Amino acid sequence: MNTIELEDGGTLLFDEAFLTKDLADRYFTELRDNCQWEQKLGIFGHMQPRLIASYGDAGISYRYSGMDYAALPWTAKLLEIKNKIEAVQGEYNYCLLNRYRSGSDSMGWHADDEPEMGNVIGSLSLGATRKFRIRHNETRETKTFLANHGSLIIMAGTMQQFWQHEVPKTKQVVGERINLTFRKILGDTK
Repeated sequence: MNTIELEDGGTLLFDEAFLTKDLADRYFTELRDNCQWEQKLGIFGHMQPRLIASYGDAGISYRYSGMDYAALPWTAKLLEIKNKIEAVQGEYNYCLLNRYRSGSDSMGWHADDEPEMGNVIGSLSLGATRKFRIRHNETRETKTFLANHGSLIIMAGTMQQFWQHEVPKTKQVVGERINLTFRKILGDTK
C-alpha cells in the first residue's frame, strides 16, 4: 500500500493489487450480474453517464446532485468486500457502486464533501483499467492514477475539502468497470 501525503492535509492510499485477479474476477461477475443497477437523471436533466446501485445499513441514504440514493440491504459479497477494506482503513455504512459500460461512461470533477459524510472513502475498482485523476482546488495540480482490476484507493484526511477527483471519458476501447465507493454517512441526509 502506497501512502501519498497531499497538499493541505489530504492523504491518498493506493494499492494497485489489493485483490488477486481470481478474487477480483469473482467479485466483478457477482456484482455485474446481481446488483440492482439503474441509470438516473443527473444535472440539467441529462441521464448520468454510468449505471449506479446503492447498498448499506438500514435507513441510510445519500444525497448528491439533488437526488436521494436510499441504500438497499447489504449483500453477502458486499459485506465481504467492506470488511476487507475496513481492515485497511475506515468504517463504512454505505456503498455507492458505479458501473462504467464503456469509455464514454464517466464521472466528472467533484468532491465528496457533503457535511453528513465522514472524511474516509474506500474506492475499489473491478474490471477495465481507467484513469483516476485528482486536482487541487487552488493550485490546479493534477495527479493521475491507473485504477485497475482489483486496485484500492482510500481518500482520507482533508482530501475532499481541497481536492476534486474524476474518472474521465476515453476514446480508447475499454471494457466494463465497476467502482465501489464505501462511505460513512454520519446523519440523516434528507
